[in-house]
Amino acid sequence: MKVKVVLVMALLAALLVSCGTETQKPSDTDGGGSEPIGTVVVPEDTQPQEATQPPEDTQLPEGTQPSKETEPPENTEPPKQTEPSKETEPPKQTEPPKQTEPQQSTEPLPSNSLTLLTGEGRSFVGCGTETGFYYLTLGAGRLTDGRDGHHLMYIDYATRQEVYLCNDPSCAHNTADCTSVFPEEDFHHSGMSLFTVNGKLYLLVSQPDQEGVVVMGSSGGTSTQSGRAELYQINADGTGRKKIYTFGANLTVESFAAGDGSGLYFITKKLSTQSSGGSTYFTATDRKLVRLDLSSGKLSTVCNMDFGDHVDWSPAGAYGRELILSGVDFGRAVTSQEIKNDRNIYDNACDVFAALDVDTGKLREFYRVKYPKSRSWALDGEMLYYSVDGGGEILAVSVSNGQERVLCKTAHDKIWGIVGGRPYTWEYEDGFYFIDPASGSVSRCSLKDKTTGSHIQIVAEAGNRALVIYDTDATKRADGSFTVKGYRYALISLSDLCAGRANYATVKMVEAGM
Repeated sequence: MKVKVVLVMALLAALLVSCGTETQKPSDTDGGGSEPIGTVVVPEDTQPQEATQPPEDTQLPEGTQPSKETEPPENTEPPKQTEPSKETEPPKQTEPPKQTEPQQSTEPLPSNSLTLLTGEGRSFVGCGTETGFYYLTLGAGRLTDGRDGHHLMYIDYATRQEVYLCNDPSCAHNTADCTSVFPEEDFHHSGMSLFTVNGKLYLLVSQPDQEGVVVMGSSGGTSTQSGRAELYQINADGTGRKKIYTFGANLTVESFAAGDGSGLYFITKKLSTQSSGGSTYFTATDRKLVRLDLSSGKLSTVCNMDFGDHVDWSPAGAYGRELILSGVDFGRAVTSQEIKNDRNIYDNACDVFAALDVDTGKLREFYRVKYPKSRSWALDGEMLYYSVDGGGEILAVSVSNGQERVLCKTAHDKIWGIVGGRPYTWEYEDGFYFIDPASGSVSRCSLKDKTTGSHIQIVAEAGNRALVIYDTDATKRADGSFTVKGYRYALISLSDLCAGRANYATVKMVEAGM
């Protein structure tokens, strides 16, 4: 099972998790990616450590024979894409949902069920499998040709070794023909999503979504075209990198991807500009859910994402053949500027959740609650876990029929994620609290980062273990914050993690981590 995280509203902090499980983090927290909570600073000019050869007992994932040719071949002509919704500071007022007795769906899932492969709000580019974890380094190292380049890394769970995804033992990993190297000018870290399907790696490269961004001092003539979004396919051992699709020049592609085994789903949209007060604002139009058939390479439209309900829907999970969406219903159409500037706009708003059938394009709303001042939620298969900050309880809501129940009563109600099928909450001083979905019992994990004293960070789920950041290579500054040079990873059993036992199986790192 994989761990997944999805950010839905601005001001919601993103915690590290592997691609697969969906999580909405508390909207009133200020966490950040792989950095410890607080005022941690990562130097922009951090260079990767010198290339080290993979240990002899570490095997790269199975794949084809290495090829020196890593330049992507010619691509085909493509269509469209889009990005997520932004948000502002939520208002006041809280009204907890009403409770009924839950009924769980017992029908078997179809063999071509959807899987959420990546999500919004990620501060890292990585994905996990049952045997290892892949990620692209944030810092760009200097290549021999003078360019900067990211490295594709692999953490092998069996040997607990990190290696460059390159099986040439003589390679120094500093040239463009190395299978682990991704030149910065072609692969922008802020616009990439990495995921795995059917034993292959896929890398979506696109410009960050501009919707809601203000171009100061511009009154017109702003171009809405940028570099085309591209999709690459890579063998599990890093070889055979090739561009398999290029999206249309007038489209953006959101940082969301889902799959059903034979196809990939994306959201595309066109960008346009509007001028107001001497500034130009980017807005999105023609937002569509599309499917790329992996056999034929053809892109088809599943449905338009405008359902006439004034809700800007964001993908949050998947169950069966339905894509689970979340959004805020203001009761009328609103502009991005209203959301940013009108603090009362949420007074009559509602959180809404719906299921979109990808075969019919039909939307089915299954849960609605008055928009609270602060809330958090996470999705795991057929169950939505929802909490109002300070409400003192975690609700479990059925995706199939919208019925809810109180999973547990707890003062620690900021839902942070799901691992091992257990939703967990987070408190800055206390650490994590894991909730048994069957009994509702709560167990505390007080494990802390050895250097910073912040909570450990859960990166990925690996069978009955989790990959975590248990320590940070950091220097404390005079103001109490830390300058981070790198992260230290370890595997820990899910039982030890939930119980807060520091039984770490450390990973030998050759790079700085995410």
